[in-house]
Amino acid sequence: MFLTREIAKFQHYMQAQNYSNRTVKDYRSQLGFFKRYLESEGIKSLNEIDRETIHKYQMSLLSCEPIISLETQYSRIVPVKSLFRYLTKTNQTLYDPASDIELPKRKRNLPRDIMTKKEVLRVLNKPDVDTPLGLRDKAILELLYSTGIRNQELREINIYDVNIHDGLLRIEQGKGRKDRIVPLGDLASNCIDEYLQHGRHKLLNDNKINVLFISKYGKKLGSNDLIWMVKKYCREAKLKKHITPHSFRHTCATHLLKNKASLRHIQQLLGHASMETTQIYTKIEVSDLKKEHKRCHPRERD
Repeated sequence: MFLTREIAKFQHYMQAQNYSNRTVKDYRSQLGFFKRYLESEGIKSLNEIDRETIHKYQMSLLSCEPIISLETQYSRIVPVKSLFRYLTKTNQTLYDPASDIELPKRKRNLPRDIMTKKEVLRVLNKPDVDTPLGLRDKAILELLYSTGIRNQELREINIYDVNIHDGLLRIEQGKGRKDRIVPLGDLASNCIDEYLQHGRHKLLNDNKINVLFISKYGKKLGSNDLIWMVKKYCREAKLKKHITPHSFRHTCATHLLKNKASLRHIQQLLGHASMETTQIYTKIEVSDLKKEHKRCHPRERD
């Protein structure tokens, strides 16, 4: 079938370039929409695809039923541009028909449900540290707040990635397949040390497992395990906000910025490839300022 072979080769190329399995899978899925569009237009060879073809495909995304968001449109066009860069680079096409196709401008929504310092403390104090699971959960929550690492990054931490003595954590193959080293913070270091000394071995049932945090069954944590754990403690802390592990990431960055940390340092801590991503937290500051202005300014109060 048309394009099936080209997409398969592109997948192998992405894997050779060390793209994450998630990205490869997502690109394959998004290119499926493009492939079906070409088939519906009766296009059966690469030579028939020109700039107008790509443009018409982009326009077709605007009239999808049901309507798709700009973010989804962006996600469907980017793989097409990447595919044709690859096809041109490998001389499978004479020129790149997608080279000057403009991407839809992505709307960057402000992170929602960021916790206050008091709310964070209420959640952090909920785990029962007299139990192995409580020690684990306390260490996880402190680590999420201290470092702002992602759900998957936390679940992939190896016991040898943690340097308690120096208070450092190595994150291997984070988002974008990039490694980084981040400071743990004293409280998170102490909690991880307590978990290693008194909790982890009681949960472990296979000495071959080297991940730092393990489930109550002695297995590697799944994505939902972390989500449900955070929800449980937020519910016990009577938080009305919708808090996820990623909320700790946003909260960490926001609190650092409020305490005058530089954007550059926050970018390094969170592992953002672009400063533009980190700058979204400055907009949160403006939102807070507007609320305070409305609450405190004499004219507003009158």
